[in-house]
Amino acid sequence: MNPKSSFQAIAMVGALGLAAQANADVVTDWNLITVNATKTAGQNSNLGSRTDAIEAIAVYDAVNSIRQFGTPYNYYVPGNGSAQAAAAQAAHDVLVNYFPSQAAAFDTALSNSLSAITDGPVGNGPAVGAAAAASIIALRSNDGSTPNVTYGGPTTIVPGAYQLTPNVPAVTSPPYTFNAGINEQWGSVRPFTLAATNQFRPGPPPALNSLQYSNDFAQVQALGSLTGGTRTPDQTRVAQFYKQDAELTVNEAARELALAQGLPLEQSALLFVLVDIAVADARIAVWDAKYTYLFWRPITALNANADGTVTNNYSAWQPLIVTPNHPEYPSGHGGTVNAGFEVLKAFFGDQNTLLLHTTTAGEPPRLVQSLTKGETENVLARIYDGVHFWFSDTAGQTIGNQVAAYVLSHGPSLIVNSTNTANSQLAINSYPGISISGNPGQSYRIDYSTTLAPTNWITLKYVTLPTSAPYLVQDHTPYSAGAKRFYRTVAISN
Repeated sequence: MNPKSSFQAIAMVGALGLAAQANADVVTDWNLITVNATKTAGQNSNLGSRTDAIEAIAVYDAVNSIRQFGTPYNYYVPGNGSAQAAAAQAAHDVLVNYFPSQAAAFDTALSNSLSAITDGPVGNGPAVGAAAAASIIALRSNDGSTPNVTYGGPTTIVPGAYQLTPNVPAVTSPPYTFNAGINEQWGSVRPFTLAATNQFRPGPPPALNSLQYSNDFAQVQALGSLTGGTRTPDQTRVAQFYKQDAELTVNEAARELALAQGLPLEQSALLFVLVDIAVADARIAVWDAKYTYLFWRPITALNANADGTVTNNYSAWQPLIVTPNHPEYPSGHGGTVNAGFEVLKAFFGDQNTLLLHTTTAGEPPRLVQSLTKGETENVLARIYDGVHFWFSDTAGQTIGNQVAAYVLSHGPSLIVNSTNTANSQLAINSYPGISISGNPGQSYRIDYSTTLAPTNWITLKYVTLPTSAPYLVQDHTPYSAGAKRFYRTVAISN
């Protein structure tokens, strides 16, 4: 990848504009198909965020290979045809590869996408999408995500050490189920953009005799208790709402904002590749820290004897929800949502009202007045749930913020366009291309010729202008050094 400044990506959002475009829907449609497919397949947030990122990369590289607007992530072979078709095919092929049992549903979705394209003939679009998908699938085939490794618990129990946690309060009295810690290997998975998995590893959790630990211990004891605590009804609603897998919250927010702001296809592809890479890398970074420090969960701490053992059948204190079976520090929810929401802030700013939904049965949608508010509610929910200490939440948020900033600086970004507007016929003597402007939403055919003879025009590509701002079109077809080329644009029916 060719690193670009995050400020360039942010600035170009304004430069390219946010005019409403129906063709942005192919990216958001397949993002929703993807996150739903991961949950249908039973993938947890680690596995799901990896799938989401791979799908987003395939879509971005496919669209970029045709529209040629940004720095590639992995695949870049200039092509032509429908960029919408390329995006749909790329997403489809990624999902069929990972979830073959759902192939029939993906085939139907692909057929629907191809029948609804608006950016000219399908052409080579599907071939470009298939190649982009195959490329990123191959790149991630040995990334350390498999084989799965589980954690069986400490060999010696001491105060502060992570112990396997019971399925309380799904069951409130023995016998309990103690599931092994999940995905011990995830902190060693090859990141998508980070230089190393421990790049943003925080310092250790606070000492058990520290004031911070004492305060946070008392906080979760009071607010996260199944019964008899001080949690308010609204805090309980927050707890239940955000207990869903955190990448679902991020991707729904991204879809809502992309559609509300009418992002063009290129911007939508860039948004989701950055959001989903940030989320995936944040979870890798969080898991590196979790299994480095192996700190105990509140349910253990609040029932433990002085030597760290639990002999009271977890009767002294029980949390609102079942504690996830992985170490306490730092918070995966905090890292996940902050990573994604900080990227969204870079694109849209903080002050956005979101109507978010949850997979928690019976919980209504929640109106969130800003992205920062969503970040805060998300981590407070882990206190109200009784599954995290506050210091773990804030450490997770810090990782998410750091990962987002790094991905914005080192991930895919827009190529700065020329400000020169091309005429309908333009002689040029040098590569790389021309910049055009026209009516937003209008589809054009770009032709080239080595002479101005009326019968010598050759189609270069089809484009749909996202805005009236200058739009870069590159000509990668072979030509002799020093030879002149002429270009024209021909408006076509949408």
